[in-house]
Amino acid sequence: MAIASLHSREISTLPLLHESDADNSVEALCEQLKTRESWIAEMLAEHGGILFRGYALTSPEAFQAAAQASISSLKPYVKGQSPRSKVADNVYTSTEHPDRYSITLHNELSYAKSPPPRIAFFCLVEPTQGGETPIVDCRAIYHHVPASIREAFETKGVRYVKNMHGDKNGLGKSWMDHFETDDRNVVESYLTQNDIDFEWLNDGSLRTSANRPGVIDHPLTGDRIWFNQANLWHVTNVDQRHREQLIRRCGIDGLPTHAFYGDGSPIDDDDLDQVRQVMWDNSVISPWRQGDFLLLDNFMVAHGRMPFEGPRKILVAMG
Repeated sequence: MAIASLHSREISTLPLLHESDADNSVEALCEQLKTRESWIAEMLAEHGGILFRGYALTSPEAFQAAAQASISSLKPYVKGQSPRSKVADNVYTSTEHPDRYSITLHNELSYAKSPPPRIAFFCLVEPTQGGETPIVDCRAIYHHVPASIREAFETKGVRYVKNMHGDKNGLGKSWMDHFETDDRNVVESYLTQNDIDFEWLNDGSLRTSANRPGVIDHPLTGDRIWFNQANLWHVTNVDQRHREQLIRRCGIDGLPTHAFYGDGSPIDDDDLDQVRQVMWDNSVISPWRQGDFLLLDNFMVAHGRMPFEGPRKILVAMG
């Protein structure tokens, strides 16, 4: 087994690079993922991510097999806000956000009651230009965010507010797309079980609100980590021109997503800009190669997306 590390500006071993030996078959990779679980868990706890490179992963089915070998139970992308397409059972395309935009770094479903501990990415079609998936160690974010901002997130937490329209022509994803069902009873059951307040509006749309931590202790290592998506949900994540258009059209209460402190008080725009800058300053940005399989500790490591040109197809599974 060949092990090396990719270059990083600050965390030189994120991700740990594992390259295939003579047998680079999908079966060989899956066998390693199943039989070396203790090693994988140890490396994820130390480094946050492992990049498996050089294996003959060439299809969604091969990726699904590898993901199932490394994640105990693949979960559906319920309540996720990013536009995706399902390509296999609980295997999705990565975000289908327009290619000209970057996506700020975040931990997948960190606003959920029970976020997935692991997330896996697979490069089916190597980007022509750009399209990297930047990653950042959340321990570094916690230590580099200014103390006053960190303290506010630690003590108050984050309130996530989402408005989901009830038809196929509204702004953003409908509530049916979010929950992969058109049964209100199923949706209400999920929301209740996951401590999410909700309200059905007269136009058929759904508004939800959930309070979650801003900072947590890693469930396995005990490390203090930055763990929230305020930077992604807050309206300041949208550029100034589109932000003004959104507010005029929807009002603050009707925005597709927005974030507040857990007590309902506003989060300062400049504070979130500083958080985003800390994330980017500590991120690792490495080009994809066709067949790459990237396994991340979703608590320890946040991810994003760089703009790109030409074809790009990255698949994702989590659980």
